[in-house]
Amino acid sequence: MKKISCFLFIILSLCATYTDAQTSKNIFSDDLKFYKDSLPVKHKNLFAKLSKPEFNTMIAHLEAQTANISAEKFYVEIMKIQAAIGDEHSTIIPPYTTKYPIKFERFDDGLVVTSTDEANKQLLLSKVIRIGGKTLSEAEKTISSVIISGNIPYFNIAEASYLASPGLLYALNLSPSLSDVNLELLNPNGEMLKVKLAAIPKSRKIDMVYAPVYGNLLANTHQENYWYTIENGNLYFNYNKCRDDPKKPFDAFNNNLFNEIEKQKPNRIIIDLRMNGGGNSAILEPFIEKLKNHDLNKRGKIFVLIGRATFSSAIMNAIKLKKETKAILIGETTAGTINHYGEVRAFSLPNTKLQVNYSTQYWENWKGHDGPLVPEVKIPKNLSDLLKGNDNALDYAMKN
Repeated sequence: MKKISCFLFIILSLCATYTDAQTSKNIFSDDLKFYKDSLPVKHKNLFAKLSKPEFNTMIAHLEAQTANISAEKFYVEIMKIQAAIGDEHSTIIPPYTTKYPIKFERFDDGLVVTSTDEANKQLLLSKVIRIGGKTLSEAEKTISSVIISGNIPYFNIAEASYLASPGLLYALNLSPSLSDVNLELLNPNGEMLKVKLAAIPKSRKIDMVYAPVYGNLLANTHQENYWYTIENGNLYFNYNKCRDDPKKPFDAFNNNLFNEIEKQKPNRIIIDLRMNGGGNSAILEPFIEKLKNHDLNKRGKIFVLIGRATFSSAIMNAIKLKKETKAILIGETTAGTINHYGEVRAFSLPNTKLQVNYSTQYWENWKGHDGPLVPEVKIPKNLSDLLKGNDNALDYAMKN
């Protein structure tokens, strides 16, 4: 069972903007026709949630605008159609060429700056109050038109990326310029900050400065696709990417992990999938097969951490662990849904080169279950706790 996820690539790619706007009616009209003719044929089931008449009506509405439309506006209007389809893997990647040097993350207590360049490091850990002259709630309402509705964690992930995209902010009238955006923020000391953030070329490599939110968290001390450690009788297994590492093949890694289990006899095993955006779901199969036949496979001995960034194949792995072992799911509701379309392919529109991702297969991972994967033990991601170095979900797994 193999499933390729493009979600994390998509949200990173959208933090940039295309500036060589084409305004020819033929270019946009021809691309729209190509999109209309191609997507229903290529997608596994395009009209599962959006009816064909509704799809055609949205196409016709955009067609009427192609005579006097900017490239940025054209892209965002197609994104609206794609979002209405309701398939979390079928997305649009505009050929943007600039980005804002900033990253946001949604916590329960606000949208926070978690990374930026050296020149703007004073913004770290500040909460967004206004963006482009709009309040955050106004901006969220506007940007919701290009995000699949009905799943708050999915919205939170997409929102954090889209609000850092010059092209999207401009096309959605959240900023009057492609070159900069005005931000109003509230820093941790309660002071209001006002800054004009300038867009930079997407190709420019910059050293980003990160907020000290995750500095003390075990889950963020390594960059490998997968790794483990044993602390205080707990085996912590971080599965960060559903991808085999040629330098550390998973089969050999898995054998070493279980050899260590036999030697150390840990009290419990904790599998962390919170930052796993997917890839190939088959990579983890050898681990699950061994675990379900192991003495550790008892209630209260296996914990699986999930969160809003758990997506695609990582959700499939979490579901299989839940169904085939005694695992307890802890953390936040996932951005991705349990049963969903996937196995992503893509085509580009001939003139604008806009990339259209579409699903070619339906994955029924847990019959009778709808919506995102919800943990048995819900532990929200709270900024105030993280600033203290507390990882409440991991602490719960280690102590219960």
